[in-house]
Amino acid sequence: MKLIEGRTIPEVWVRAARYLQDRKGHEDYDLILHIANPVELSSEDSEVIDLVDGFLNTHGGGRIHTVAETIFPISDYVRNGRDGVFRIYPERMDRIHACRKDKRWGCYAMRMLRQTDLEGKTFNPLEKIIKKMSAARRYKACYELVPGRPFLDEVANTAEVATYDPATDRKPYYGNLPCLSLASFKYDNTKSQVRLNATYRSHYYMQRTLGNLIGLGRLLYFVAREAGADGLPHRGDPP
Repeated sequence: MKLIEGRTIPEVWVRAARYLQDRKGHEDYDLILHIANPVELSSEDSEVIDLVDGFLNTHGGGRIHTVAETIFPISDYVRNGRDGVFRIYPERMDRIHACRKDKRWGCYAMRMLRQTDLEGKTFNPLEKIIKKMSAARRYKACYELVPGRPFLDEVANTAEVATYDPATDRKPYYGNLPCLSLASFKYDNTKSQVRLNATYRSHYYMQRTLGNLIGLGRLLYFVAREAGADGLPHRGDPP
């Protein structure tokens, strides 16, 4: 296990890239990245993003913004607010998937926005998380960690979205098998801040990690802002 810490996404990404560069096969297991402020970007950070984005574009990789949008559609949020994320984006993805054989293409954000409950009804997990987080701060004694799944009529201080679905993901060995397995949010009542922990089963570091980290930072920004977290650390717009 290796822990790499820093303040911003590009800073930590560079440190981890240098670490992997020296590893045999340029890979490792249980690599943990701790980013103190994932929604802050300095001018130096922007230079790193532009440099990596240019490299990926030159070598046939996906653009960083494109990768980040698969995690969270920040463009729709900037244009149309919460409605852009909860309604407009899913409707557009439904139209795109209707024309594709691969119905799971670009589906990370959709897995967070559309899931089916035990009764077969479609619901919005991300919206439920924001509602729970907004309501929880009215109470003084409801921030205990609950082992296992909390009762549905309780308000807990943890909220999770599982992006791995055994019904569709248990068979593939590669390809459409999602790399992001879990996004877990927690509300830090001592600082009025939202925390996010993301678990990846595997990752193409150079091709995807920087874009995915930026997407997760945008997702965190959205949840914290919509839940009314007072202590959201950011400078200006999301990365």
